[in-house]
Amino acid sequence: MLKPFNELVKLDVRPLCGLRDAKDERGNTVKVPYLGWANCVKLLHENGAESVWYAPRRCPETNSYLWPQAKVTTSKGRVTECWFVSVEIHIDENVFSYDMPLLNGSLVVYEDTLNQLRINNALARAFVKGVAVRTGLGFDLWAAGDGDDGEEDLSRHSIYAVKERLERLITSKEQGGLSHRDLLAQLGINDKQMATMMGWFDKLGSLEKAVSRL
Repeated sequence: MLKPFNELVKLDVRPLCGLRDAKDERGNTVKVPYLGWANCVKLLHENGAESVWYAPRRCPETNSYLWPQAKVTTSKGRVTECWFVSVEIHIDENVFSYDMPLLNGSLVVYEDTLNQLRINNALARAFVKGVAVRTGLGFDLWAAGDGDDGEEDLSRHSIYAVKERLERLITSKEQGGLSHRDLLAQLGINDKQMATMMGWFDKLGSLEKAVSRL
């Protein structure tokens, strides 16, 4: 059985992290640690998990692994979608999903720049961060503000900051001994309803973009 959140969050994953170049708030190049998906799987097994795997979730609207959230127009007048990916994560009997934006540092991701490598990297990041939020493994990479999320898109920050805070609050409650099933029961909802509610953040993001274009 996988160790609880309060034990996994104490593990120092940095010795297994790689480093990538990023820009700080002053535009200087800095090295940011990231935990690769393979090392994440390895650490989960070493800490009690018997079965670990993830798979991309297909968007019913596009029939692909890309989830468009809103059309935006750049300062140069070029129109593009805000693309997300979503993964379904399996750790023994626990199954949950996690969404992640396609990031390219401070650059806009256009349709003609999408490729298998970029999508695969986004799926792997979604897996690693989803594991961190739910299990605590590698959580401190983001708690310290230096996790591998790419540069922040401030136009979506306020809405998705609330989503992130809610996900952390749910994790904290489950860490305190409340099972996921009991949490849903006390809220009076099921997993499908929870997923629908979490999807409201994406709809609000789309609404914000639509209003900004008026």
